[in-house]
Amino acid sequence: MRFFVCLLMTFFLTSISVVAADDSIKIRQMGNGWTGLAKQSDPFDKSKTEVFQIYKGSFTFRCGELNMEVSSYGFESLSFGAELKYMIDDQAPVEKNGRYSTYLGGSDMVTDSRYFSFKLSKSDVDAMKAGTSIKVAGKYSTTGWQTKELSLIGFTSAYNQMCK
Repeated sequence: MRFFVCLLMTFFLTSISVVAADDSIKIRQMGNGWTGLAKQSDPFDKSKTEVFQIYKGSFTFRCGELNMEVSSYGFESLSFGAELKYMIDDQAPVEKNGRYSTYLGGSDMVTDSRYFSFKLSKSDVDAMKAGTSIKVAGKYSTTGWQTKELSLIGFTSAYNQMCK
């Protein structure tokens, strides 16, 4: 069993190095603390890129998806349903069904990270674009709520560059 875990970890770490060495993935500073990951969109012109993910603090966004990183307890693979709520500025909380998992988007890839995630509707995105801050809370099973806050200043520009 220990050999299998070591083999799996070696494979995982090797995969990370290959991705990190891929020069078609670029980091783009998008202003107001937002960072984007962009991939080369034209095989012949390295200057042409598309943003596929944006992040700031503990939050990662992909088109139609919000992920909030929370405390981790070691390497595992898990993904199960979670209850989430978000509140923009002083508006009423919005309830969402989502996932608690070891990778973005509810994926159960083996990592030492933990995320709450949920799908974003057009009205969710519009509310975030109109707001100045968001508080997100998540819980799974009988655990308590884990809550984080994010400034939405610059969100509209960064999200629009990613989700054209």
